Amino acid sequence: MVLKKSAFLSFYLFFSLSLFSSPSNPKQGKPPIKQKYAIGMFHFNLQYVAGDYKIERRIIRESLFPVLQFFDKNPQYRSDIEIQGYAIDLLAEEHPDVLALLKKLVKRKQIELVIAHYSDQFFIGYPALDMQRSIELSDQALAKQGLERSRVFFGQEMQWSPALAYALKGKYDIVATSSDPNSWYNNETLPLVNVKYGNDSIKALIGGGKKSLNNLEWTIAFLDDGEEFNSLDYNSNFYQVPEQEKKNADNYKKLLDEGYKFVTITELAQKIKDDPGYTLPDYPFTPEGTWHMKVCGPFMWMGRQRSGVETDGITRALSYQARGEVMMAEDLIKYAEKQGKDVEELRKLLQEAWKHLLLSEVSDSSGWDPWLVEVQYTDNEVATTRMLLKKILEQLQKMLALSNKSLFVNTGNGSVNETGTPDNLIHTAAQLPVNFAVNAQSYTVKVSKVSEILYRMDIQCTRPENGAVEIVFDTAPDGLQYSASCGEELKVTIPTTYKNDPAFALTNGFIYLNNGYSLIKDCTVEHLAATWKVKTQKLVFREELKEGNMTMNMRFYVMKGSAAEGLQFANSLNAWPSYYVNFKEDKTAFSRVTP
Repeated sequence: MVLKKSAFLSFYLFFSLSLFSSPSNPKQGKPPIKQKYAIGMFHFNLQYVAGDYKIERRIIRESLFPVLQFFDKNPQYRSDIEIQGYAIDLLAEEHPDVLALLKKLVKRKQIELVIAHYSDQFFIGYPALDMQRSIELSDQALAKQGLERSRVFFGQEMQWSPALAYALKGKYDIVATSSDPNSWYNNETLPLVNVKYGNDSIKALIGGGKKSLNNLEWTIAFLDDGEEFNSLDYNSNFYQVPEQEKKNADNYKKLLDEGYKFVTITELAQKIKDDPGYTLPDYPFTPEGTWHMKVCGPFMWMGRQRSGVETDGITRALSYQARGEVMMAEDLIKYAEKQGKDVEELRKLLQEAWKHLLLSEVSDSSGWDPWLVEVQYTDNEVATTRMLLKKILEQLQKMLALSNKSLFVNTGNGSVNETGTPDNLIHTAAQLPVNFAVNAQSYTVKVSKVSEILYRMDIQCTRPENGAVEIVFDTAPDGLQYSASCGEELKVTIPTTYKNDPAFALTNGFIYLNNGYSLIKDCTVEHLAATWKVKTQKLVFREELKEGNMTMNMRFYVMKGSAAEGLQFANSLNAWPSYYVNFKEDKTAFSRVTP
């Protein structure tokens, strides 16, 4: 079995570069003594093997708890500990002793608690709303336990998006992340930068940035999966390994003896900002990515299949389908509340539905080498989400006497209106107005004209001998436009000057080909990443199918007109869909509407 690699190896390597030293000026005598600071980041993921609850418990008892005890015994050390909001709920329910110690350390400000999301989601694969709901659920879990998180954001798999400035506004001040996307696309960066997306901005602490500044030096005491502090993850079956813990504990003692002061990430960022002569630079536009960009970041989770049981496009589409359905139910509950109905129980069911949806978006069900239990984890969590939605719709039908009625729900503006039979769009056979090519053993394609400016293409590709199916679209040579992950309300131009071809998750499906047409991927069919081959002017959707997974199915829309019009259509189709809901006497049916 091929074991998963630590999601921190690359970041650790960047952060562990030799400290830069500034040469002394002989005219000025000896250089001033610099302050030396050390930070730590322990990333704990109870969904390390998503769906394996024995390992989940082992991580808590064999790793998290001993790490907390290590800090409790050594108050001279400070650090950041990151864990998902789901873990706070679980600790409160099943491990109150661990939660009590975490509270103690956070209260005395020895540990800076970093809670980035409720589930260790592949959040750059979905629109901003999902991340924002995730943050809300985590904050509710923290408030219930009397805990306070920091305003530091740290994403599973070192996920990065320039649109985090938009998605996190008002909630976080600093994104701690890897150098990988920047070094893959651009050049060396300073450690603390200003990231802009539209009118929003956020600070980011970037790994690989300069370690020696005018008046301070900084380094890393520990930066890895938290499980690696005192276990060898799979190699020790997540049981504690005393030799591993001693090695890491000795490193803390070594840094202390060398004169390093242990601080939190928030404190380090402030010290860098306050360092005389340091000017906070604007970060160059860096597309969404992860810690290992040699596999093109998003593509590892949205197209590259290595374990033999992966179904990347389908797995990500399942969660995408369910997210729209949860949003539909949310608007129906608001509609019932406006009718004067008591919706308290419905809101509880809705919150549970959001939790299970976000659990389904977990990163480990695709990407690297997922086990079957991890792929099935998304399937199971989506099934649970839909079971809860069924209960909500059944109660709404009784509550509002909706039998034999139909409602039109627009999640974009929250409107709910009674309607008759939905209009059926007339599709006529046509040719696609943009050039495309397919690499597959064989394929079938059906193109239809929906309106004077809108075309739909349904395509099924059969796995070739090497497993790699590609659907390729021609583009114009300069600056495509798209929405960065978690930033679907804006369109931005993709530079053509990167060192490597950029890859995108296309979380709202939209990309403007800059030839008078927008291409919109239907994210509910197969949700795959795209790579722009800049030199050859090709946009490539690639899925590496394993034996037994023989077909790839995609649906695209091509829309003639401006980029703004394409963006609006894409968001109405994917990010903020509309539904017809038909309440019959014995069951409820709903269907998503093509805008």
